[in-house]
Amino acid sequence: MVSLRRLHALRSLGFIFAGLIGLLLLTLPVIAADMALPLPHVDIPPIAGKTGSFDIIDIDQAGHLLYLGDRTTKGVDIFDISSPSARYLQTVPTGPANGVQVAKNVNKVFAGTNDSSVAIIDVNPASPTRNTVIAKLSTGGKKRTDEMDYDPREKKLYAANSDDGIVSVIDAVKDTIIKQFKDLGPGLEQPRYNPGDGMMYMTSSEQNAVFQFDPAKDVMVKKYDVGVACDPNGLAINPATNQGLLGCSNKKTPMAILWDLKTHTAVSTYTQVGAGDMAFYYPKENLYLFAASNFPAGPALAVFGGSPVHWIGNIPTAAGSHALGFDETNHVIYTLDQRPNSAGLMAFWLPELPK
Repeated sequence: MVSLRRLHALRSLGFIFAGLIGLLLLTLPVIAADMALPLPHVDIPPIAGKTGSFDIIDIDQAGHLLYLGDRTTKGVDIFDISSPSARYLQTVPTGPANGVQVAKNVNKVFAGTNDSSVAIIDVNPASPTRNTVIAKLSTGGKKRTDEMDYDPREKKLYAANSDDGIVSVIDAVKDTIIKQFKDLGPGLEQPRYNPGDGMMYMTSSEQNAVFQFDPAKDVMVKKYDVGVACDPNGLAINPATNQGLLGCSNKKTPMAILWDLKTHTAVSTYTQVGAGDMAFYYPKENLYLFAASNFPAGPALAVFGGSPVHWIGNIPTAAGSHALGFDETNHVIYTLDQRPNSAGLMAFWLPELPK
């Protein structure tokens, strides 16, 4: 028979064990598998059944078109997203494409390519050269031209050569390189324009830094150390608050960081997700999205609400799903499907969420 003293001891150990399990469950990231409903896989017919190698997604919201940098088709893939089911239209040959950026007010799409160039595509619906490359500009680097962003006020594109330490400034009207910043160091990642202050920002994963540029003068204002072990890839900016979500790439300590663009300091750290790449802010929904394809708990697409910024949940994705796009009309999130023999896009319908 178990003594009363021993019974009390076992009972105490049970309470301690239960408490430890409860604490563990509280600290583990929650994967909200039911927060977004999956839509059918979006095929790319020229590479159906192959393993895709894709990079950045950008969306023309008004034109209901999605553009994808594709290294497998060696071009920019175009999809019709006028309905919730995206439909492949064509691929514009550019050479293996990485970063892609829509410049709506000049009717062009820019793509960074593996030969250290920027391809410029005419997307004017009334143009006889629509969906063809009308110029290709060499940045003079040795490796790929990668991510980029566009300042519609100055009509300038900032394109980063991630491994060459170069940022090129392109006049989007004249299709010429008008300025280059060289020797910026390794790991240049996402340029992101902020209409709130008129500045262009850029992350560096290897330098754990955020660069600030003034597109009106084409000068680099300063490079800021993040101060927390983030190693930022993605950057999403809310121009109304002048704050940005840093999509951290650190795998040992996964996180995302809310970054203040006025004080240039980290405001909050979110450990529910991390080890990812592209991030974006969508003002109509007041949502931040972060593609965390290397998250140790499982690849995920994290959803954050704004004002104040807070984590809502993670949508399970797949390894390689490191970029994203959000169709504001149909409330559909797109990300990359780079699983073996599954080249295409993954899609999720996003229902109304608590903000």
